[in-house]
Amino acid sequence: MINNKLDYKIENEIRTWNVNIPMRVIGELKKTIKSKWINTGPKEKKFRELIKKRFKAKYAVATNSGTSSLRCALASIGVKNGDEVISTPYTWLATNTAILEQGAKPVFADINYDDLNISADEIEKKINKKTKAIICVHYAGNPVELDKIKKISRDHKIPLIEDCAHAMGSEYKGVPIGGSGSICCFSFQCVKIVTCGDGGAITCNDKNMYEKLQSKIWYGFNKEKKKIDFLNPVSENPDGLGFKMNMNDIVATFACVAMEELDKSLKKRKIIGEIYRKELNNLSKVKLLNYKIDRKPNYQIFPVHVQNRTKFAKFMWNNNVQVNINNRRNDAYSIFGGINKNLKNLNKVDKDVILLPIHLGLNKRDINRIIELVHKFDKS
Repeated sequence: MINNKLDYKIENEIRTWNVNIPMRVIGELKKTIKSKWINTGPKEKKFRELIKKRFKAKYAVATNSGTSSLRCALASIGVKNGDEVISTPYTWLATNTAILEQGAKPVFADINYDDLNISADEIEKKINKKTKAIICVHYAGNPVELDKIKKISRDHKIPLIEDCAHAMGSEYKGVPIGGSGSICCFSFQCVKIVTCGDGGAITCNDKNMYEKLQSKIWYGFNKEKKKIDFLNPVSENPDGLGFKMNMNDIVATFACVAMEELDKSLKKRKIIGEIYRKELNNLSKVKLLNYKIDRKPNYQIFPVHVQNRTKFAKFMWNNNVQVNINNRRNDAYSIFGGINKNLKNLNKVDKDVILLPIHLGLNKRDINRIIELVHKFDKS
């Protein structure tokens, strides 16, 4: 039952993820293509305005992926060969490969078992003279202890980068993730709450940082400030070494429509997430995350702790419900130096966390079926 599903064919099973594509995006894409302006232009600018307004940030930069956003952020604060960046070991590995790409070393701080986020206390223990930055991930759209981590950042004068790939629409103490004043990196990859196929964004509140980011995404030139010469389109020197990571207007058109769908997506995910939290509370073999009262999750994914994860996965898959592991502990990959057994909570999480389906494609029957099966497993 499991083996024959490892291909690209979408069958009738209840899937862990789904792609939300508003059909009206087709008409908007036709308009952009007919306009002949398909590189970075007016749609990209509109997208950045939507991002700023939604996340209450002063500045926004658009990129071609969430991974690019992280790399640009690290480069813009000067992370380089020999530096160290304190980060979470429990994330999709792009959070930490971006550090390697800058020639720096990821230093892993342990996570909290109850919410899967990086531990503020463990961050502080890892700081030394080589520490150039801190990266936190708002895992599953459930925000980190942001006040505490920001205080550590301020006290030690170490820049904080928030990986917000999971956290579009989440809030911390009433403030949207992305509006905190840190450098915040978003992803619009295909299974995110809203998508444009692939794309990214960076928000910040500092003008100088914004200008650095704008330069980094396009060869070291800030297109908003670029001097135009009749015969020389780039007559000034680049602001250091830049990348080619800008968002074009085809992708931006898709992204603008997606952003206009955000509230609809958040509303349905909230309904499903709260049903799960009510119906799956106080089980013996399956335990929910800790959703703290001062934070608003977006339910990008719905991880749970489960006893005998492999048995649970086979049980659910054999009943046509996909359950998956979102990511492994990053130190399982040799590029990060190997397993660190001292990360005690990570040791447990890597063995017992699994995702239940949550997306706009689920109907009431699907949700009830998932809950019924989880209860059946719990009683087995």
